[in-house]
Amino acid sequence: PRAVAWRQRLGVLLLGALIFLPGLGSRDLWNPDEPRYAEVAREMVESGNFLVPHLNGEVYKEKPPLQFWAIALSGLLFGGIGPAAARLPAALAACLTMVLLADLGRRLFSLRAGWLAALVFATGVRVLWQGRVGQIDGLLLGLVALAMYLWARGFFEGRRELYPWFFAVTGLATVAKGPVGLLPPLLSITVFLLISHHRSQLKDLRVGRGLLIWAVVVLAWFLPAVLVGGKAYLEAMLLKQNVTRFVEPWHHHRPWYYYLTVIPADFFPWSFLLPSALVIGWKRLTGRERLAYLWALCWFVVTVVFFSLSPGKRTVYILTMYPALALLVAAAADRLARHWPRDRRWWTVPMAILTGLLALLAAAFPFAIRGREELALFPSWMPGAFTGLLVLLAVGALAGFLLSRRGRPALAVMALGGAFALGGVGAVVGLLPQFDVVKSARPLSDLLVSEMAPGDTYAIYPRIDPTFIFYTHKHAEVLNGEDELFAYAARRDGVWLLAERQALAKLSRPLPMVEVARDHDGDEGYTLFRQQGAEQTGAPAKAAPEPAPDAVPDPGP
Repeated sequence: PRAVAWRQRLGVLLLGALIFLPGLGSRDLWNPDEPRYAEVAREMVESGNFLVPHLNGEVYKEKPPLQFWAIALSGLLFGGIGPAAARLPAALAACLTMVLLADLGRRLFSLRAGWLAALVFATGVRVLWQGRVGQIDGLLLGLVALAMYLWARGFFEGRRELYPWFFAVTGLATVAKGPVGLLPPLLSITVFLLISHHRSQLKDLRVGRGLLIWAVVVLAWFLPAVLVGGKAYLEAMLLKQNVTRFVEPWHHHRPWYYYLTVIPADFFPWSFLLPSALVIGWKRLTGRERLAYLWALCWFVVTVVFFSLSPGKRTVYILTMYPALALLVAAAADRLARHWPRDRRWWTVPMAILTGLLALLAAAFPFAIRGREELALFPSWMPGAFTGLLVLLAVGALAGFLLSRRGRPALAVMALGGAFALGGVGAVVGLLPQFDVVKSARPLSDLLVSEMAPGDTYAIYPRIDPTFIFYTHKHAEVLNGEDELFAYAARRDGVWLLAERQALAKLSRPLPMVEVARDHDGDEGYTLFRQQGAEQTGAPAKAAPEPAPDAVPDPGP
């Protein structure tokens, strides 16, 4: 009934809001991507140029603008672009994906499967994190999920009029992160139709017309942007950031099997149940449910294979296939619940192993961190809080195991998912902000701004770090190589320098500047310098102050 469907959608939306919205602004923006995208959006708003993104006053050629538009729009809600505004698009995309999965699960399997799919998706470790991070991949995930939802409604319900909307949404996904917004979803659907003996549906899909719709959506932005950005922008966006980045990437090189090694951790705790879900779904589901299961399986496999073909790999690249994994687990749990106790060991044994693992982690954690020097940077209650978090997860797993033993596999999923949802919110609100002391560039930025005189300039070495640009609200001078660094240090006007300590250690001669302060990041930390002969020459170096409440208007939800 329609009323039942709407109650489920509203309930899942509320659940998503409770999981992903609390504490969005509780911590500062962390490298590598969050401050970069927030700064690009801020410069977009300040310049009024919404076609071609800029960073540090220069054209930003690495990503299309949809994420920056979304952050700029979020900034209107919060009175400025800060941590919460930068993360809101990803959080809303995660909530949208939950609603879409619940609706798909209900239509393709059962009402219960819809609830389980939404919960499994939201409480996997990778999605719990990415739903609260100001990266493009969260927005891309929501758009790909919407496109696949529209196609699935068109195929399984015979609503062919929805197919053009699939291509329109993948066009928006392309404006978010390039052709990866179109190719993996379209290839997944094509493979599914071929192996499920529905080749005739490819004709109904009308790929030629669909690609024209996709192109219209993309070119509505791209053509005006090229007219403004010029040939260099065209070549960077069309070739370097798409073709070259996929075929001959310049970083993040990983072996072909890389994603097989990261999925178990990123889909935790549900990765323990995924093998069982694959077996149960393949052996037990029949008819329309088997067809839907096969589609979700193709979505998962094709996405992983597609990104495995590129030498450059990151865990976020395959984020768009996690809705498919959630559907697979939910369908298996629903099938078990309907036909219990058949195949019960496929559920109770993994739940028992997971419970033992989490209990072991909770017991071993206090001993594993004992005596670590870096603990001095954090509040004394942090180790106990982390231990309590692990205990909570272990208790949730234990409840899931006991419910499985009693023939309630669906309730077992809810118990485990509820523990991870509660633990995720607690970690975000209470624990993660404490890591600002080593992850945040705001204290050093605030110190720099307070010490700079009118007309002073600063540079960042060895490369531009957008975090300092965002928190100082000042553009930095670009230094290309050691010669430019020493030439900058020799200038007689007021100059300041933020230098990465690893890069300083590689200099051929001492830097003729005076150290003012340094942050607490021991691996990739920065040191603040001023020129020699300034008024405070000889003042002792000091550590940057610990983060204070954010000066950028950003109340958070």
